[in-house]
Amino acid sequence: MNMEKVYCGVDVSKKHLDAFNGKTARRFDNTCEGATALMNWAGNAHYVFESTGGYERMAAWMVMAADGTASIVNPSRVRHFALGMGQIAKTDPIDARMICDFASHTEPKPSKKPSSAQRRLTALVDRRVHLSDMHPAEKNRLGTADEPEMIRLIKQHLKWLEKQLEKIEAKITDTLAEDATMTKKAKCIQSIKGLGIVNAVTLLAHLPEIGTLSRREIASLAGLAPFNRDSGGKSGRRHVCGGRRRLRSCLYMAAMNARTYNPVLREFYQRLVNENHRPKMVALTAVMRKLLIAANSAVKNAEI
Repeated sequence: MNMEKVYCGVDVSKKHLDAFNGKTARRFDNTCEGATALMNWAGNAHYVFESTGGYERMAAWMVMAADGTASIVNPSRVRHFALGMGQIAKTDPIDARMICDFASHTEPKPSKKPSSAQRRLTALVDRRVHLSDMHPAEKNRLGTADEPEMIRLIKQHLKWLEKQLEKIEAKITDTLAEDATMTKKAKCIQSIKGLGIVNAVTLLAHLPEIGTLSRREIASLAGLAPFNRDSGGKSGRRHVCGGRRRLRSCLYMAAMNARTYNPVLREFYQRLVNENHRPKMVALTAVMRKLLIAANSAVKNAEI
């Protein structure tokens, strides 16, 4: 007899894991102990987590490490599914049940288990972003500080941030060097003019699927695939939505660089703006998509 697959929907927050196994709901702490209790309770289920700014990683990775099946899904897809089912109310237990129902209807593919180097690189890249965001904020505070004591403290903090950034970047380099596959992928990505080492490690950290998907799949995953908005005789403007925010931020800066220094993409950008009369942001998004597809192709076609 064929056993029906059991899904366990998990709504993730900073402190809690709200789970629904198809019959009952239960709350666990978003800690290692809580994730272990979740697995003991749900058993051999297919766990489906909403992507929640990284708070889902620990529990999802623990499931994968225990040879369990886990999928990390886009929360906007789950919310649209809930609205389509007439579920307007939104609480953590309701969200967990909706994730479970969503999985039963869509049968999401299992997420790939990351290697230890992949997990370490993701943590380091995230930390680098946190420190990089703090640095300009402190520089702005220094510009408006007028008390000598505050100026001294801010300067001390700036020096500390700069030293921490140097340490994190050194650890990122060491992590890449320890994994031959990731080193080769990073070199392939950097072969695209406009994509540097920061772009390469960000793509490897937040898009581990790179090199394994089609051009449409990779663009959709990053939130750079244009979707039609046509109805009857009306043809609406295509737009991009969803995807992974860190990737778009990374590719945006790369596209700003590529439209100046990459001859092919510079011509492409100018043609969209000058000849096709596209808004500059639309043209820049198209450049972002071109860079991502080129990086995906470079990794896919390399002998890794």
